[in-house]
Amino acid sequence: MMNDLIKKIEAWSVTRRLDEQPSKNQLLKLVEEVGELVAGHNKQHKAEVIDSVGDILVVLTIYCQQRGLSIQDCLEAACEEISGRKGKLVDGVFVKEADL
Repeated sequence: MMNDLIKKIEAWSVTRRLDEQPSKNQLLKLVEEVGELVAGHNKQHKAEVIDSVGDILVVLTIYCQQRGLSIQDCLEAACEEISGRKGKLVDGVFVKEADL
């Protein structure tokens, strides 16, 4: 199912020629969307949070497409990297052992 969504997003970006644009534009869009997520979180607006998280995933998918990467491969690599990570919670945030 996730793979189908990724393909739909990539096709949508090709139709709109986003795949041909500089990837820095998607990074700027990502910052905008993260700001909207923070606003939704702070206002405790669930619908706004859902929309923002979705938009962030769309932007990251297009960014990966522009850079010749697979968002799924990136996520799998991150998951593999953190699977054995040791550390501790500091003020509610997990800090890896190397950064303690």
